Amino acid sequence: MGIYSRLGLNFDTTRFGSSQTLSSDAANSLNLMASAAPLKNWQSADLAAGPVSRTNYYQNPTASNVNSMITNTTSIFTNSTLVGDTTTSGLASNLVIELNKFLTHTNNLAGVTVSTTYGIPSLESAQNIGQLNMNLLAKTDGVSNTAVILGSFTSLFIPDILQANTIKLTFYANEYAGSINSSIDPDTGLITYSSNLAPAEIANIQNYTISTKNVLYNQRTQDCTFFLNSLQTSQDTGFIQSFNNMGGTMSYLVNNVVGTPSLLQKLSSS
Repeated sequence: MGIYSRLGLNFDTTRFGSSQTLSSDAANSLNLMASAAPLKNWQSADLAAGPVSRTNYYQNPTASNVNSMITNTTSIFTNSTLVGDTTTSGLASNLVIELNKFLTHTNNLAGVTVSTTYGIPSLESAQNIGQLNMNLLAKTDGVSNTAVILGSFTSLFIPDILQANTIKLTFYANEYAGSINSSIDPDTGLITYSSNLAPAEIANIQNYTISTKNVLYNQRTQDCTFFLNSLQTSQDTGFIQSFNNMGGTMSYLVNNVVGTPSLLQKLSSS
């Protein structure tokens, strides 16, 4: 099955008559374009087998740890709610929210998903803007490394931190679950639950959920801030460079109508 069959054209194409036949010039141009950028065999095969799923090509290196943290933090939330520990359950709920935001963020960075929200980096958008700024900074600042690209991807480069958080949250989840006791009221028959964890250990769990949330939040927002700065720098570069090759009409407007004294001074000095 070829790629053409994916389009699902169910029609007697002879009814198109001569309208479907390219002119010789158009046919030659089409053949030139086709031969200039041919697809590799595996690409043609994947397209023909479609629809293409991004998860067949990209994977999120943080997903395993983050999903484990979601599971264990949810366990802490459930058990702390069961015994009426509203402080711990509230903190655990906030951490689950941040974990899901972090997972979405890293899925975008890893190419598993694509963000359509302005200012939220995805694999292709962050790479492309970073490449533009890397070329700029090589000229202006003498920077010759990929940090200007990878600055939007820092959340993918903390595997040791995520692994440590996973191990600790797993311990706390198991500890809280193992501390639950139940009792039955002889008069009402109602079951009540309590935890035998020491207040100091509950405080440790609470503090760790707070610190973990802060680490993930700071890492995620750092990526987004860097990407926004990169976008703005790229846009500003395009604006500033527009003064280098102004046409006659634009030069007249700038020099005689809309240009500020500061701009005119800069243009004359260069």
